[in-house]
Amino acid sequence: MLREGYSIINEYDDPPNEIFPDHDHPGDQLLVVLKGSIIVTMQGKTSILKQDDEIFFPAKVIHSAQIGSGGCLYLDGERPVEALRS
Repeated sequence: MLREGYSIINEYDDPPNEIFPDHDHPGDQLLVVLKGSIIVTMQGKTSILKQDDEIFFPAKVIHSAQIGSGGCLYLDGERPVEALRS
């Protein structure tokens, strides 16, 4: 992620069935599932992501998510707007 310009990288361990309503981010985001699952909806398409899956969210694109029934451990990389201009 660092080589791709993602300077903000966090690990999250979300509980089962947590819901993230429609939202966006000012910069690009990359989510990589380490354990468990997450259901993501973006631009009318729903995807179920499991271990080793990843999804790219372009800056300012509305998306939503729900953590799977077993929870989800994942990495979240954010590429700030300033990096997009370089």
